[in-house]
Amino acid sequence: MPEGPEIRRAADRIGKALVGKTIEEGQWPYSALSNAEDLILGHEVLSVTSRAKAMLIRFSSGYSMYSHNQLYGRWTVHLKTTDPRSRRSLRAEFMTDRHAVRLWSATDISLLPTPEENGHPFLARLGPDVLDAEVDAAFLGEHLRSKLIYRKKGATLMLDQKCFAGLGNYLRSEILHAAGVHPDDRPCDLDEETVERWASAIKYITVRAYETGGITVNQETAEASKARGEPRRTWRHAVFCRNDRPCLTCGDLVLRKRYAGRRLDFCPTCQPSRRD
Repeated sequence: MPEGPEIRRAADRIGKALVGKTIEEGQWPYSALSNAEDLILGHEVLSVTSRAKAMLIRFSSGYSMYSHNQLYGRWTVHLKTTDPRSRRSLRAEFMTDRHAVRLWSATDISLLPTPEENGHPFLARLGPDVLDAEVDAAFLGEHLRSKLIYRKKGATLMLDQKCFAGLGNYLRSEILHAAGVHPDDRPCDLDEETVERWASAIKYITVRAYETGGITVNQETAEASKARGEPRRTWRHAVFCRNDRPCLTCGDLVLRKRYAGRRLDFCPTCQPSRRD
């Protein structure tokens, strides 16, 4: 499933094609978009943004289209004259004077009045969006200390969208490793310095992933791993998908654990448990 950085990058790409443009043509075969012709066709796109893993396209009609890609959804942007030739199921199509933007295969889509966005069942449950410019490391540090999550394991709260919106599996492993936090440790188990390091890692690792298209290590580290002949899934990260390989920081073996069936990779040397 795409994580917050990937959806934000998709929003940027879609925004370049749609914002300030009028929707001249389109198709909206998905049942939840039955009123699309009245609320979208002939209206200007005011903005395209993301909230965690959700996309919001706002129109001059005063309505917004909410969508969540979940596992199979995909956005494409082409010139209007390009044949998309996709075997996927078309959910929504927006055509301007130049571009065609299409959403395929997603099943969580709705149209709602723009002022009511925050009341959407998914958006209403979200915690702070880590990519929000107003959410900084200091805010995230206070949030880690809050009663809502103070006693939750790192492995749990890093995937809980009510705790930190937009994080997912690869970010979870990378953030905990960068912070030196064991996946079973809780904020209440840690000293202030470690909590602050954790908060800082939540912000800068997520921002780096957004800016680089999912790469969570610095350029020098990525290039060194590529030079060793590592596959793309490993050179992009410090620990995620690097299980059974040497840790790039200390050289010890990266291990894999599963929490609720989902993989988490970590270095037991760089991330010693404080709960013993």
